[in-house]
Amino acid sequence: MGKRSVRVNELIKREISMILHTTFRGDATAITITDVDVSPDLRNGRVYYSVLGDAASKTHAERLMKRIGP
Repeated sequence: MGKRSVRVNELIKREISMILHTTFRGDATAITITDVDVSPDLRNGRVYYSVLGDAASKTHAERLMKRIGP
């Protein structure tokens, strides 16, 4: 993985985290964006996240991510 890919992944990770925690403040408090993997042509990407809390928190976070994602 080149320097450009690493920089793009980090930038997207920070932006997603900022948007998630400013737009969905109450719903996203337990969600942490852990990694982003974007293809070299920048057309596709995958976002990895973790959730603090119990099974209900995990289910709630999963629903939120599905609702706001494509």
